[in-house]
Amino acid sequence: MAGRNPEGARGGDPQISPAPSEYQSLYRKYRSQTFADLVGQDAASRALQGAIIGGRVAHAYLFSGSRGTGKTSAARLLAKAVNCTGRKKESAEPCNQCQSCIEMTAGAALDLIEIDAASNRGIDEIRDLREKVNLAPALGPKKIYIIDEAHMLTEPAFNALLKTLEEPPPHVVFVLCTTDAQKIPLTVIGRCQQFVFRRLGEDQIVARLSHIAATEKVKVDAEAMGLIARTAQGSMRDAVGLLDQLVPLAEGPISLEAARSLLGIADPRLLDGLLADVLAGRAAEALEELNRVYAAGAELRQVVRGLMEGCRDRLVAAVSAQDRATARRLSAVLDALLHLDGEVRRHAEPRFLVEATLARLAVELGSESPTAAITSPAPAAAPVPIVVAAPAPATDEPSSVIGWTGVLEKLNRTVRAAYLDAQPEVSGSTLVLWFRYGFHHKKAQEQSSQLLPLVREWLGAGVNVDYRLREVAPEPARAGKTASAEDDPFVREVVRRFDGRVTRVKDISE
Repeated sequence: MAGRNPEGARGGDPQISPAPSEYQSLYRKYRSQTFADLVGQDAASRALQGAIIGGRVAHAYLFSGSRGTGKTSAARLLAKAVNCTGRKKESAEPCNQCQSCIEMTAGAALDLIEIDAASNRGIDEIRDLREKVNLAPALGPKKIYIIDEAHMLTEPAFNALLKTLEEPPPHVVFVLCTTDAQKIPLTVIGRCQQFVFRRLGEDQIVARLSHIAATEKVKVDAEAMGLIARTAQGSMRDAVGLLDQLVPLAEGPISLEAARSLLGIADPRLLDGLLADVLAGRAAEALEELNRVYAAGAELRQVVRGLMEGCRDRLVAAVSAQDRATARRLSAVLDALLHLDGEVRRHAEPRFLVEATLARLAVELGSESPTAAITSPAPAAAPVPIVVAAPAPATDEPSSVIGWTGVLEKLNRTVRAAYLDAQPEVSGSTLVLWFRYGFHHKKAQEQSSQLLPLVREWLGAGVNVDYRLREVAPEPARAGKTASAEDDPFVREVVRRFDGRVTRVKDISE
């Protein structure tokens, strides 16, 4: 880990005078150089400025939060202000004119050492840091170590850093920056002052982008600014980077359509139609709509995120209208889309994955309630029993399976396993659960207290549950063959969830 001086992998040598042929990215050019420029982090900014003015700068800080929210910029501002020789005593703002400020801005300061923990994460690098930490500062009163992506350090590396982090030399300040504070050991967090950097609001991002666009003499429509802010999802760095992509279009005002086309973002009207087809169970129409969206150049992750936003808005409307049936369906769809969003980025064929998922959701919703108007929440007074059809003959598949899946999804995973074998059947005010195996029949009755409230929420307050064991005679051709453990539904579910296999079967007596 070389004593690599600032502005490393995360990027930036802000305000460096570029050569005539060199273009400087906007997010580097407009990196915060004063605390006043640090957007959206007022609490952390005030606390750091108070510590600087009062001479109470701690020996170790932990800056945590999502990407692009100003953690590294704040760490550099802290380093610059602490070592600034031209700073006024009643102010925490660096002067940006003294030798120390100029060197830190240019990335040439020997007293600011920035370490990329993602590529320098081992114990050997930390031992090297411990040896060099005792060296006196070259110019200013403090030597500042910024450890970026600190959660990437290995456990031995954290252990090696602990003592130095707790009692460093008086001239050293550590600043750990991370996007995943949960991976930082508690022993490290306890030795640092922690500041949480929040996601930025769309209004804050739009205001900053408008300032940058005006400075760069680029005209951007307000709708396009809002689109960039929404796409950035609270990250100022991402938002400025997206604006940078649009600058080459700046012969005239950058319109919403131009921004959407360049950034690969689908028209919300198309996404709304696609989601409506899925929720209505129109699988063929949904696939055709998805193909139109894809042909228009939309990026699949943005498509999935747009569907998630639309589903979330409908879910809120259903919950507000107290439409439980619709809310349950929308919740299940949103859960599937959340899982799809995580898989799209890793899948070798993301288009096929999205098509298969949306088609499956449409088919399932269509089979559950062919006439349900999910896009138009039903009145709150509509009784739940409309979901339950008349009891079917015992030889047919019970129609009461509608909604049973929703009940299972609400159960704890361990409890749910006992009911995977159950076949539901509604008989008047009783839900009959048929079991093929005595073990599941017994375990399900033991967990009845957790199932009954959910069943009554589904079918009504006066419904009871009857647990019955179905005795199935063995097939003549296989009567002499012992049932295989792999055929047990519970075993199959465990094998599927954990991607395992059965290696040994041991008989036990109950």
